[in-house]
Amino acid sequence: MAECIDVTLVANAGILVRGGGTGLLVDGIHDQGDHPFDRVDRDTLVRMRQGDAPFQQLEYLLFTHEHPDHFTPGLVMEHLRYRRTKGLFTPDPRCGSVEAVLLARFAGELGVPQWNGSLEPGQAKTYGLGEGLGVTVIGGVHMGKAFTGVRNDSFLVSVGSSNLLFTGDADHVPEHFEKALAGVSLDAAFVNPIFYHNPEGQRCINEVFRPREVVICHLPDREKDTYHLWFTLERALSRHARPGMPVRVLTTDSPSLRFCTERG
Repeated sequence: MAECIDVTLVANAGILVRGGGTGLLVDGIHDQGDHPFDRVDRDTLVRMRQGDAPFQQLEYLLFTHEHPDHFTPGLVMEHLRYRRTKGLFTPDPRCGSVEAVLLARFAGELGVPQWNGSLEPGQAKTYGLGEGLGVTVIGGVHMGKAFTGVRNDSFLVSVGSSNLLFTGDADHVPEHFEKALAGVSLDAAFVNPIFYHNPEGQRCINEVFRPREVVICHLPDREKDTYHLWFTLERALSRHARPGMPVRVLTTDSPSLRFCTERG
């Protein structure tokens, strides 16, 4: 019998994961910042709060780091006023904005369970969230010299026998992932175009992740691509794509994927 997980792009690196009767949203509530990436539009935010398709199941919110193209704490507070969740995974609010501190306080007042990223790079901690559902938080740092000192947590989401890795903007350091992923069979690894393009990112993918598939997200519309990420990606695909490890790209034109594994 096949066990399937549905993945839907919300905006930029925001991904809705549905499987086993549960919904998890990674980096999917944000609408601020001076950047070329898509923001989560108001209609989508309202559908999240009301439980309209595809957000009927939305139990857990996960955020890799507090940058405006991934996480707007004030909007998460607004979401929780309308719809409580079973759990909230956020960056360590002690290292974040005033809004992040207020979100942590507000969620605590509502009784929403919280797991705040405070792991050192390479450390990992697994949380069992119910039968067949778990999240492993993997400590890391944000890629790029401009973001030195910024932490970025990756998430290994396990639903039934399926495992999906979400790296956000994690730096491509194999040692940061080795311990957490030892012995894990990944169905898919979600990375941004720079991670995929970088030789060390390729080493992470080929030697540490070893996923069945690679999924690339965090791309702007082509006409807004001031960072030339589409050029970077297309060049990387021509150089690194290989048989046996399909690469799929999530965009607004192609926002949905399904991963199925055989049980038993």
